[in-house]
Parts: sequence; structure tokens; C-alpha cells
Amino acid sequence: MNITQEANGELTALLTLNIVEGDYSEEVKKTLNEYRKTANIPGFRAGKVPFGMVNKMYGESVIADVVSKKIGESLDKYISENDLQLLGQPMPNHEKQVPINFKDDKDFTFFYDIGMKPEINLELSDKIKSIHYEIQVEDETLEKYIKDIQNRFGEQSNPDEAEDGDMVMGSISQLDDDGNELKDGIKKDITISLEKIKLKTIKSKFIGKKKETSVVFNMKKAFKDDVEVASLLAIIREEAEVLKSDFNLEIKDISRISPAEMNEELFSKVYENDNIKTEEELRARIQRDVEESFKAEGDRKFFTDVTKSLIKKTDLTLPDEFLKRWIIESNTRETEDKKITPEELNTQYDSYRDTLRWQLIEEHLVMQNDLYVTQQEIKDRVKEILGMQAFGGQDGNDDVLEQVTEQVMQNEEEIKRVTDQILEQKMTNLFNENLKISTKKISYDDFVSMVTKEMTQQV
Repeated sequence: MNITQEANGELTALLTLNIVEGDYSEEVKKTLNEYRKTANIPGFRAGKVPFGMVNKMYGESVIADVVSKKIGESLDKYISENDLQLLGQPMPNHEKQVPINFKDDKDFTFFYDIGMKPEINLELSDKIKSIHYEIQVEDETLEKYIKDIQNRFGEQSNPDEAEDGDMVMGSISQLDDDGNELKDGIKKDITISLEKIKLKTIKSKFIGKKKETSVVFNMKKAFKDDVEVASLLAIIREEAEVLKSDFNLEIKDISRISPAEMNEELFSKVYENDNIKTEEELRARIQRDVEESFKAEGDRKFFTDVTKSLIKKTDLTLPDEFLKRWIIESNTRETEDKKITPEELNTQYDSYRDTLRWQLIEEHLVMQNDLYVTQQEIKDRVKEILGMQAFGGQDGNDDVLEQVTEQVMQNEEEIKRVTDQILEQKMTNLFNENLKISTKKISYDDFVSMVTKEMTQQV
């Protein structure tokens, strides 16, 4: 089989495959002879059916199968031998391809489009700058965590009258401008935490209310947060942004949590393996956990910021039209509700392109800096995670831990997740070692506001 390559665009090329009868005839003959051995045709003993009859009955389909197999093998071999760095997979060129007649023709020509990876020229250095945010654990934050723990392990009751901090459950319905229930409006069962209501004049409407009574209020004014309103009403954010209606809430029940007392019983429930005896020890332990959690969030933002910076710096050119076509065509085997339309693809493509750009940059950095993740590293991390989950970091049964680890190692989805974690940590270490990093201290509230603002700007 003869294959030629011709550039037909930036990072795209046309492969022309010419296959002649001599390339496939022997395999076709072998396959048809196998058919003779098993063919069950009236009037002929098994294995004695004339070759010409078998060829007439099955020759066309066998040729199609063999030629298709030869094309796949030849494409793979050509790509490997020529070290072609492809994006996606080769796709038939429908404009050049003429209908194939396997019944009458002996020689065939096939045309395939390919898209290729761009060349990456990237060296990490102190010329690339980034900020690592160090999130501070403030007293107010620590008190919030303490309060959450006391509530989580507190005693639940259902009082007849609502107080600040209670949860109010009931049926909510959207009202029209005249205060009547809006036809086809929002109506659902809902649970509202009075603590989350921002506007004091609306919160006061609930204080002292009893079961089987109603409260009319404005959701947007009450919470002053479109995301919170959308979540409570089970609507999309865009709907919440333009929502102006008042709502009527019929209170069906009230739930109250009485905070757990600060004693050893609570300490053992929160950290059963730490043998905590005093409130001071509990606070120190919580502070350590919060610091680790905040550090992970800071590290994650640092990693995300650097990836965005490298994507922008390299500004990789991609064969966009080829990729769009490949996404659509490779998606055709999905069920109808999962298929992506050209319109949806155009909307989502910029995000997809940046994701692909980062994958290419990451691949380049892994090869350049030998950051490959080994099976032993994966196993060690799985064992570490399982050990923390099962034994809280304490020594446990090594045989049981080893057995469970081996079971998890058979889960491809879990292994990919752990592999990604390890690779991200290796990448983070690489950035810290090579880039110019400045540290900036920030409160958790300010950190959340900054991240939320950035996410809003991306939408």
C-alpha cells in the first residue's frame, strides 16, 4: 500500500492511501477458504462448497472487511514510522472520497485528513511571575468552625415558634403584582436557614412565627445573592438575576439545633483517635486542619493561575476547524441526549481549546522534566489515603490496608484521579522551583470574594 502526505493547511494534512489488489488478495483468499470449511449450503458436503460459489456469496463483504483492516493497520504504521504527533484521529475526507465499489473494482484510493500538534517552545524561568496566596486563619474563622462543629453534634428539636438561627420548612409559591399566587409560577417545598437571610427587616418577619402560618417576602432582597436564590428555588442563575417577585411561604415545620457542650464527649466525636481532653487542644487541632485546608485552596489557585499564565504565554495555534469537525464526528456515536450540536460546540470551544492547550503544555513539561507518575507512586498515595480514612493516620492492620489498596488499584477511574493529584503536585513543585513567586497574605473572606469575582468574569 502506498501512502502520501500533503499539507493542506496550518497543522493539517491530507493522507492519500492507494491500495492495489496485490495488497489484500491473499488474505481475502485465505478468509474465503475458511468460509468454505464451515459453510452449510444445501447440496454440498461441509468443506466441499466450490470456491467460486463462496466467493460469489461472500467475496464483496470479505474484501470490504480486509481492505478496511489493511487501511487501519497501514495508517497506524505510517503515523508511527513518521512520528506524526496527531491531535484527534484521522478522518475521511468526504470531499475527495469517491464511492467505493468493492464488487467490481480491484484498486482503491482513500483520503484522510489529519490534524497535528503544534511545536512548543517553553522554558520555565524567573521571568514568569505568579502570586501564591497564603490564606490566614483568623479568630472569626476559627470561631465559625467551632460553632459548626457544635451545631453538627448538637441536639435537634422542633419548636412551635421560630427564632434566629432556626431552619424553617414549608411550601413556597411565587406571587404576582397583586399578591396572588402566580399561575405557572415557582412553587416548591423549601428549607430556609434564617441565619442566611441578610436583610434584617425580612428576617424579623420570621422571628416569632409559628407553624401553619405564612410569611410574604422578597427572595432577592432577603438573601442578596443570586446563586443562593437559584439554589433554594432550583432555578438557573440567569433566572435568579431577573427575579423580582415576592413569595409566600407556608411554614410547615421549624427545626432548631441546640449546640453541643464543649466537653470530652464532643471532642471524642470530632476526633475519636486524638484523645483530646481540653477545649484548647480542640482549638489547636481544628486550627491545624483549617490551615491545611486553606493551604490546599491556596495551592490550587496558584496552580490554576500558573496554568492560565502559561497558556497565554505560549499562545499555541491549533487546527481549530479540524478539531471542531473531529469533536462532532467522534460524538456521533453518543446517544441523542448526549450529542453535542455545532451551535453548542461553538459556544464551548474556547474552553475546550484552552483545556487542550494546557494538556499539550503539561505533556511537554512532563517530558522535559521527567515528571512521569510511576505505579509505585500511585500505590503509595492510595495506601496513604486509605490509611488516613481507615485509621486516622494511626498505625493499623498492614495486611488489611495492603489488600484494600490492591482492590483500589483495579479501579481505573480512581487511579486516574490519584494520578492527576500526584502530577499536579509535581507540577506545583516545578513551578515553585523555577518561577518567580511572591507570597501574599489574605483573609479567607477576601480570598473567596476574589475567586468568585474571577469566576463571574469568565462566564
